[in-house]
Amino acid sequence: MLIVSDLRTEAGSFRLGPVDLTVSPGRVLVVLGPSGAGKSMLLDTIAGFRAPGRGRVLLDGQDITGRPADQRRIGVVFQDAALFPHLSVRGNVGFAPALRGRRRSPEVDELLDRFGITHLSHRAPRSLSGGERQRVALARALAARPAALLLDEPLSALDQPVREELREVLRATLRDLAVPAIHVTHDRDEALRLADDLAILDAGTLRQTGPTDELTRHPTDTVTARLLGWAELGPAARGPEGLRVGNLPIDPAVRGDAATPGTVFYRPEEVLIGGPDRISSPALRVWTQVVEVVRTLPLARVLLATTPPLTALVLHRDLDGLDGFDGEVEVTVPQHALRVIEPGTPLLLPR
Repeated sequence: MLIVSDLRTEAGSFRLGPVDLTVSPGRVLVVLGPSGAGKSMLLDTIAGFRAPGRGRVLLDGQDITGRPADQRRIGVVFQDAALFPHLSVRGNVGFAPALRGRRRSPEVDELLDRFGITHLSHRAPRSLSGGERQRVALARALAARPAALLLDEPLSALDQPVREELREVLRATLRDLAVPAIHVTHDRDEALRLADDLAILDAGTLRQTGPTDELTRHPTDTVTARLLGWAELGPAARGPEGLRVGNLPIDPAVRGDAATPGTVFYRPEEVLIGGPDRISSPALRVWTQVVEVVRTLPLARVLLATTPPLTALVLHRDLDGLDGFDGEVEVTVPQHALRVIEPGTPLLLPR
C-alpha cells in the first residue's frame, strides 16, 4: 500500500498540499487537474526527486520519505519517455534485470510481447515514434519490478488514435499489476478510463478524492464538477415559487433543505429533447427552441434558447428533425443529472 500523509512542498510562490492519499495494491488512483495544478510536483515528491517541506510517504508500511529516489522501489514513467539513448529497445527494457544479474530474462521477452514491441527490440530509441517510445518506457518501468508505479501524463504528447490505443494497453497492464499505481493527467476521458479512484487537484489544493463513480455522480465543489464534465447552468435563487435559475424552475428535491442557494450544474449528455415520457419526475422541464445543432463527434451539441442557455449532447441518430426546426421542443433534465453546489462547500478530503 502507498500512503501519502500531510504532504506539503513549495516551488517559488507555488504551494502544494496538504495532500493525503492512500492507494491499495492493484488499484489505480488518477490525479486529475488542469495544467499547473501541481500534479508533476506531487509525483516528483512521492518518487523522491523533490524533498517535501512536511509530511510522509509510506510504502508497504515503511517510511521512505528520507530515502533517495533509487532506493524507493518506485517505477516512474514520464511524458517524454526518457529512454537511454545508447541502448536498444531490448537494452532499455532489460536494464533493471541486468542490474540484478539477469542478462537473459524471460520477463523482458514477456514485456516486449505485452506492449507489442518485440519486432523493435534491436532498434535505437531515436528511430522510434512517440507511441513506440512510450511503450518501451512502460515496459522498462515494469521490468524493474516496482513496489509502486507513478505515471506522469505518459500519453499526453501522442496523437489521438495512438493515445487511445496505448490507453487500452496501459489499462489492461495496470489491471494485471498487484502494485499501487498513481497516474496524473489533465484529460478527463483518460482519467475515467483508467481510474479506480480519483483525486482532483487544482492550484496545489486537493479538492476531492474517492471512488471514480462516486466523484462522477456527486461532485462536492465547482472545480470537481467542471473537471468531471458537469456544465454550469448558473446561480440559483430562491423565490416565492421555489428555486430558479434565471427563468428555469428547479425541482427543490435536487438540493434538499439547505437554506443558502448555490450554483446549479447539469450533465449535458443527460438533457433530453422530446421524449418526456422517459422521465416521471424531472428536475427541470421547459419548452424552448433549438438555436443551433453542432455536429461534433462522438456526440452532437444542441444549443437551446433557454435563459440561461442549456446545451444537450445527443447521439447523431437522434438529430432527425432538429436541424432547421423553428418550433418549440420539450426539454427535460432528470433528477440525477442536476446538482446545486453550495458556496463555500468544504473540501472533501480522505479520512
